[in-house]
Amino acid sequence: MKKTTFLLLIILACNSLFAINLDEAKNIARENNKYFLSQKANLNQAKWNEYNAITNFLPKFSLDGTMVRLDYDTYNKANQFSASPYYIPLVDDQGNPAPFPLPLSAMSGSIYKTTYTSQLTIQQPIFNGGKIFIGHQIAKLAKEQALLNLKSGKNDLDYQVAETYLNLLKLSDVKKISEKALASSKAHLKMVTDKYEQGIVKKSDVLQWKVKVENDKIALEEVNNSIEILKTLWKDLLGLKNSDNLPMPDEIDFMQHENEIQKYAEIKEEEMDKKVDNILTQAERTNPDIKSLEIVKKISKKGYLIAKGNFLPSINLQFQKQFESDDKLDFDGEDSWNLVAVASFPVFQSGANLTNLKRSKYEYLKTKLQMDDAKDKILMGTKNSFYNLVTKAKKVNSAKVAFENAKENHKILNDLYEQGMVTNTELLDAEIILFGGEMNLTSAYYDYILAKYNLDKFVGEQK
Repeated sequence: MKKTTFLLLIILACNSLFAINLDEAKNIARENNKYFLSQKANLNQAKWNEYNAITNFLPKFSLDGTMVRLDYDTYNKANQFSASPYYIPLVDDQGNPAPFPLPLSAMSGSIYKTTYTSQLTIQQPIFNGGKIFIGHQIAKLAKEQALLNLKSGKNDLDYQVAETYLNLLKLSDVKKISEKALASSKAHLKMVTDKYEQGIVKKSDVLQWKVKVENDKIALEEVNNSIEILKTLWKDLLGLKNSDNLPMPDEIDFMQHENEIQKYAEIKEEEMDKKVDNILTQAERTNPDIKSLEIVKKISKKGYLIAKGNFLPSINLQFQKQFESDDKLDFDGEDSWNLVAVASFPVFQSGANLTNLKRSKYEYLKTKLQMDDAKDKILMGTKNSFYNLVTKAKKVNSAKVAFENAKENHKILNDLYEQGMVTNTELLDAEIILFGGEMNLTSAYYDYILAKYNLDKFVGEQK
């Protein structure tokens, strides 16, 4: 996909008006959109957090070295004291006391002006109330949640791209219709002006068409402004802010959606509930936001279990091996070792463990209720999205009928006007109805396609 996106960008650099389809636009956005890229970075962070949690099970090794240098006074006093003999009480072969002098330095070790000490320390956790094990489970769940958030971010980005893509196309089509409406108004103005000069129509008829022309000009200008504003959002979504070349959406063939539109428009009332139930079941199974909510509840429950673990003892081992303790840094002096097992029992913590447990319990309950409420809202949004899709499909059919009637009405009134059988106002109304009907039909098609993408986002089926 990266190679394809790279080739697209090269082509775009050669042609600023290059048209791309929706899938190509999504690929470009996924490669460049900053928010989506931050979601990818968040997933990598969660992976390394899980690896870090695994290290809590493993022993920790550390090699320490110290150098202690005494000042002259301390060193001299220490040597004088250590040189003083300590007499060990002994008796000779006659049974008479015969104390044996032994220097203190012989018992305590030599005293050096500079002492080097090197030792290896190994620490191994044995049991800590389940905190290490649960901590790893939380890190693993957090990684799963980050992956689901990435999928949700992808669905949201794809929908935003589709929405902007379709709105750009809709505005482009509306612009064409507005240009036709303006051209038609100008043509009618010329025709009415000619008739006015011949004394056939009133001046008010000419003025009405002049007003219509000016209104059409303003409407066209507003459409152009809306397109430029939307292009800014389009560039931001694609991550092409610093690019001078902006790819524009390729045209969509509405006829590709006709069969699907008719299927939803003609759906029977008794089939609706069954269809909704199937969609909600699928959403519960595939919607990444719903699955992420379930993980949030699990993580909160793990926090409650950690609070329970504060009542349990902790056991840890520590081994130390001293390599040297003399006046030379050669790892060849006095050595020793020790193995320590530390067991800690939380006998009384002034109620801290109990209050923390209660806090975690209600925090879990709060999270569970909030997540269930959020899930209900997502499913409600899914249901509403389906009903909206059906409504949009029916709206397409209604708009088609209305536009056909508007065309026929305009043709009849235009012919009658040329024969002087209808008023100028009636022709103006027919003109407005005609181009308004065409805009409504165009908008209805785009609204249906967008509603379909919205439903796909809720169900979690964005391609």
